[in-house]
Amino acid sequence: MLYGIDDYVPLRRHPLVLLGVAALAVWAMFHLRNPDAPFFSPWSAPAPASAQGAGLSGSFGAVAAGGEGSILGAPTISAAKIDAVLASYNSPATGTGQVMYDLGLKYGIDPAYCLAFFIHESTAGTAGVATVTKSIGNIRVTPGYADYQGYRRYETWEEGIEDWYRLISELYIQGWQLTTIDEIIPVYAPSSENDTQGYIDVVRSMVNGWRAEGQ
Repeated sequence: MLYGIDDYVPLRRHPLVLLGVAALAVWAMFHLRNPDAPFFSPWSAPAPASAQGAGLSGSFGAVAAGGEGSILGAPTISAAKIDAVLASYNSPATGTGQVMYDLGLKYGIDPAYCLAFFIHESTAGTAGVATVTKSIGNIRVTPGYADYQGYRRYETWEEGIEDWYRLISELYIQGWQLTTIDEIIPVYAPSSENDTQGYIDVVRSMVNGWRAEGQ
């Protein structure tokens, strides 16, 4: 049923009645609501999720410990920032920042993790077999790959970058359902050969550091 304005004329002529109704409504709101339910005014409501932890590069939160914090997701580091970090290590892969960024988009993996693995494995390609293999992750050789002292060898850094993404995406994420550094690194770098927890801590620290600095 539709009501016209004339239907409410009697109420408009009795302002005290309106005040009484308003007072009753306020009383009911405070005394009849669930006492266990939180009450927020427009001035005390919690900040939106996007604003919480805003100290880390705007909307990018810190990588949590204890198995939280998936490596999957949009980039939290720019191509220019990747190249700046590589240049700070005098990396022979400097200039591949856009490739690392674009492949992160292709495989759905935050390229910050790719960069962190590269730095931890070979100080960004300046130490160990990576200076020859152009492998950013020091991946063990398997059939179909060129071999150098038991590691996969590539013709270009770009090939090495994509193979790391492919390995993590197809084997670790899709094959084994491992999506966080706490799940991936113990398999990628087992404690029988590595300081696994140290590896996890270093990767987490680097990614959080870049996020705090912003892109």
